[in-house]
Amino acid sequence: MKQKILITGTNRGLGLALTRIYLSQGHEVFTINRRQGDVLQSLKNEYTDQLKLYIGDVADEISIENAVRTIEKETDSIDMLINNAAVLFPADNVPIEKVDFSVYGATYDVNAVGPLRVVKYALPLVRKGMGKRIVNISSEAGSVTDSWRKSEYAYCMSKSALNMASSILQNYVKKDEIKVLAVHPGWFSSDMGTSAAPITPDESAVKVVRLLEKTFALDGPMYFDLDGKEMQW
Repeated sequence: MKQKILITGTNRGLGLALTRIYLSQGHEVFTINRRQGDVLQSLKNEYTDQLKLYIGDVADEISIENAVRTIEKETDSIDMLINNAAVLFPADNVPIEKVDFSVYGATYDVNAVGPLRVVKYALPLVRKGMGKRIVNISSEAGSVTDSWRKSEYAYCMSKSALNMASSILQNYVKKDEIKVLAVHPGWFSSDMGTSAAPITPDESAVKVVRLLEKTFALDGPMYFDLDGKEMQW
C-alpha cells in the first residue's frame, strides 16, 4: 500500500538511504532539510511526483512550522514521520578533562528537542494518516542500562533525552492510535559513524525499513535495534 512518509535529515547517510528505498517502493516521500543537496535534487528529477523537498531546520521552530504549513498545502495526511536529523560534533569525543561544553546545547537542541519541534506541527497530519507512526531515530548510545562509552557525553545524553521524549509522546498520542518508536539504526559509515563502522547507511536503511513494516502494539515495547530486538532504556 502506498504511504506518505515525512523524513528529516535526508541529504546524506541514513536519511538519504531511507528516501531512496521508499521512493523505489512507490511511496510518496516528503523531506525537510536545512538545505537541498545535489543528490536530493537528482532524485527529484527521477521521482518528480513522489519526492517533495522542503527547507527547514529542526533547531529553528519557525522554519519547521513554515515547512509543515507548506506540506499541508500538498497533503492532508502523513502515514509515517521519521525524525532522522541529528548531529555529533567531533569536540564531543574527548575525555572529560578536555570537554568543550559549547557543543552541548546544540547537540541537545537538534537531537532531543528537534524531533519534538517537528511533531508539534506535523502531528495533525499524522493523526489523519494510515498506520500512524512516529519514528525517532535514536541510538544504543541513549541506553542508560547498557552504557559502555567513556566519552561523547552530549550525544549520549541527547539520545537518552530523545528516548524519554518518545515515551512521553507515546503516552499522549496513544488515544489517537499512533505508535511511537525509538530505533537504533546500528553503527553505519557516515560523518558521525566514521569509515570504521561495520555497515553502510544503505545496509542500515534496508533493516530499518524491514523493521518498520512490522506490527507494533500500542502498549508494547518502543525501543528496538535493527533486528527488532527490544532494547533497554
